[in-house]
Amino acid sequence: MIFRYDINLKGTIRKEKRISLRGIRCFCILAFLAVLLVSNTITASTYIVSAKSDDYSIQSAINKAREGDRIIVKSGTYPERLNITKKLIIIGVDTGEGLPVVDASEKRSAITLFVDGIWLEGFTIANSGSSWQDSGIKVFSDNNLIRRNVLNNNSYGIYLRDSANNKIESNTAKGNDVGIALQSSNDNMILNNFAANNSFAGFFFGNSRNNTIRNNTGQTNAWVGFLFNDTENSSIQGNTATGNANAGIWLLNSRCNQIKENNVSNGPIFGFVLDASINNTLSGNTAYRNLDGISMDISSSNIIIGNNVSSNMFGIYLDRSNMNLIYLNNFLGNGRHVYSYNSSNQWNLDKSCNYLYKSMMRYSDHIGNYWDEYEGIDEYESGIGKIVYCNQFIMDRSPLVSRKEFYQIIPALSFP
Repeated sequence: MIFRYDINLKGTIRKEKRISLRGIRCFCILAFLAVLLVSNTITASTYIVSAKSDDYSIQSAINKAREGDRIIVKSGTYPERLNITKKLIIIGVDTGEGLPVVDASEKRSAITLFVDGIWLEGFTIANSGSSWQDSGIKVFSDNNLIRRNVLNNNSYGIYLRDSANNKIESNTAKGNDVGIALQSSNDNMILNNFAANNSFAGFFFGNSRNNTIRNNTGQTNAWVGFLFNDTENSSIQGNTATGNANAGIWLLNSRCNQIKENNVSNGPIFGFVLDASINNTLSGNTAYRNLDGISMDISSSNIIIGNNVSSNMFGIYLDRSNMNLIYLNNFLGNGRHVYSYNSSNQWNLDKSCNYLYKSMMRYSDHIGNYWDEYEGIDEYESGIGKIVYCNQFIMDRSPLVSRKEFYQIIPALSFP
């Protein structure tokens, strides 16, 4: 029990009064709830930055803002470099004169993200410094959203270093050295970006794992559309690489990636390149009008399945590449479908598989590839030619008599 003394105004005698612990406990709980109520009423603030106002510094607004605040930037040119050290929403809006421009004046990086959870959208970002790590947007943190920005005349347009779980979406990178680059960065999503006319690569990935690269375009870059160096367990799907000077999609020292449904075309040299790369799967891709549709150098144990390889000078060019499984592909209108130097590979399944032919009959056989000049007989109308397809470089023991689209492999049932 706790005691409190009250003064009796009618006399000088003090009377003792008891207060229960239950009352004190109720009072503390009510006070705590009141504090919570007050704290929950605190809302995020919005700052509006305009190049026409007296204080038009974006960095000044960043410095004033609290975690969770929003900064809206109007059209205009802002000659400053931004260091974002708080979790903020920073959005540029076109108020009639185009997206706001952050101009680094060729000094270091234009915008650097140091903390997690930043949302950066709607800026033109230009003129970073020229050292190899200077960037339009440089990211050292995780869980950021970088969307709808335009990157011009930077060393890197967007550069992620040791960063994870970021979403890089719908950005345009033109006239940089590299459009979008990831170094030692895992579990990121690179979606719907456009990289063109960069002096080296549209997209570069180095020493990175488990990334998703989907529906991007790398066009007319001076070296390569997409370059993956020491890349592992990534999904490379639905991308387009056209007119890049040396290669469309290039994997170097990379393994266990899924390269699926990409379109690589009109390259003066290479379409797809596997260079010292193992255990990758190329499926459902299109290689059209390149010198080499698919080029493999010192690469083994890869699976090449279900691709359209057409109108290239060399459909597949193999150099010191062995134990690759190549089947269910279309080879159409190439100057030479296959050139193989010091390489030994498998051109049909070594085991029978179940498949539907022309969506009607079910068969079981060793499926090979479709070669447009093959003239063998389909004795059993199963879609597999009776005569082996053979030239000086390869032997396909189960050539297809129709294009791959007429064959549907039925997955084997698995039992516990």
